[in-house]
Amino acid sequence: MDKQILEVVDSVSMEKGVDKEIIFEALEEAISSATKKLTDDEADISVKIDRDTGGYRTFRNWTIVAEEDFVDKIFEITEKDISDHIVEEGLATKEIENIDFGRISAQAAKQVIIQKVREAERSKITEKYESLVGQVISGQVKRINRDFLLLEIEEDLNAQIPRDQIIPGEIFKLNDKVRAVIKEIITTPRGPQIILSRTDDRLVVELFTQEVPEISEGTIEIKAIARDPGYRSKIAVKTYDGRIDPVGACVGMRGSRVQAVSNEIGNERIDIFIHSDNPAEFVVNCLAPVKIYSIMVDERTSTLVLEVEEENQAQIIGKNGQNLRLMTHMIGWSFQVLNKEQFKEYQDSSLVEKYEQVASRLELSDKEKEQLVAAEMETLEKIVDASPENLEKIFKTTKRTTEVTEKANELLLQDAFNEDFNDPTMEKDLVNLRGITNDVLSALSQNNIKSLEEFAEMSVPELMDISDKITEKEASALIMEARKPWFN
Repeated sequence: MDKQILEVVDSVSMEKGVDKEIIFEALEEAISSATKKLTDDEADISVKIDRDTGGYRTFRNWTIVAEEDFVDKIFEITEKDISDHIVEEGLATKEIENIDFGRISAQAAKQVIIQKVREAERSKITEKYESLVGQVISGQVKRINRDFLLLEIEEDLNAQIPRDQIIPGEIFKLNDKVRAVIKEIITTPRGPQIILSRTDDRLVVELFTQEVPEISEGTIEIKAIARDPGYRSKIAVKTYDGRIDPVGACVGMRGSRVQAVSNEIGNERIDIFIHSDNPAEFVVNCLAPVKIYSIMVDERTSTLVLEVEEENQAQIIGKNGQNLRLMTHMIGWSFQVLNKEQFKEYQDSSLVEKYEQVASRLELSDKEKEQLVAAEMETLEKIVDASPENLEKIFKTTKRTTEVTEKANELLLQDAFNEDFNDPTMEKDLVNLRGITNDVLSALSQNNIKSLEEFAEMSVPELMDISDKITEKEASALIMEARKPWFN
């Protein structure tokens, strides 16, 4: 009998590649289950198998309770009845007669062992492939259905590519070889499931890493990528070795490297350009060879306004806005693409907003505002730096000039203070909101608005009422940015 147990452990461990300890535990559970059926289905039975000899001992366990609390003879025992029991931490244990291993229900034992082995195999899969998430693997198509593609990536090991992770227009047949990136490992009622993807950005990155030695060696780095799977990818690359052309290295001789990657992902068009930390320079590189005449950078709303020739507008925007979407994803800024006439109008409207803002903050009359516009003083700094003679031409009297100058200095001092603003009680998501400034954060703090949700619920007029440095356009952009989580 003892030898029989050791033989079962050795054979199952060797056949399934599972640790012997797991098989021992499965057998202990199987013998315990069979023992319960012969004694009492509800009894607390435990079995200990000697790992060296294969011999085993069976124990029944009870919880020790006071006599007046005794209600369940199956699970409980009173203190007066434990003289021949082993007592430890409120538990009474007594060795009982072993059942014959040969009499164990074969089906029950088999089910327990199979379950334990499956759990062990799944655990091995999880451990192995969790460390490979983001890497490319190959598999053979074993099944195709409406919801997913089933690939065999190892013997008796399958992975799924859900339909939404297949490149649009791709058609596969049984036994086709497919390369995909390991997207994630999810837990299902049937155990861990490996999910693959052919639309993930990481697939393109990994394919270039395999195709371009300079990337795998770390000489060239892929700094950013944006993808419209099956149609177009944009990749920004950088190198710290001045002797290397990173774009040329990725393209390869006669386009061989980039074409190899493109062929693997359904002939997707791939644009490669030099990365820059400067958003304006980044977009110029991204859109080359299209000529950009001017770029206005609006840091408050994280917007880049581009001035281009009218015939180039459609090319920059791309089909259904594809180009702009990809650039926005890569750079994290939104774009406006304007022709020369539209750009001039935008500049004029932005200038008007600046004059309106300065006039509002200084509480100027309409006449004074007109004079300010004529003198081209659209900032507080320009007013403070102007000579008294020039200011008196605008404000007419020395007294009024002094009042306005002092107010401008006071506002500049307040702005400087707000630049150093720090409120540890404010929610991090609000403080880190794209486009928000310390001026706005200071105004929100003073009005006890400390969370992103509270800010998102504000209206544009409410925000402009508490922050005199923000324009209507900027207030609208900030609030919409705060409301983005509502739509995700």
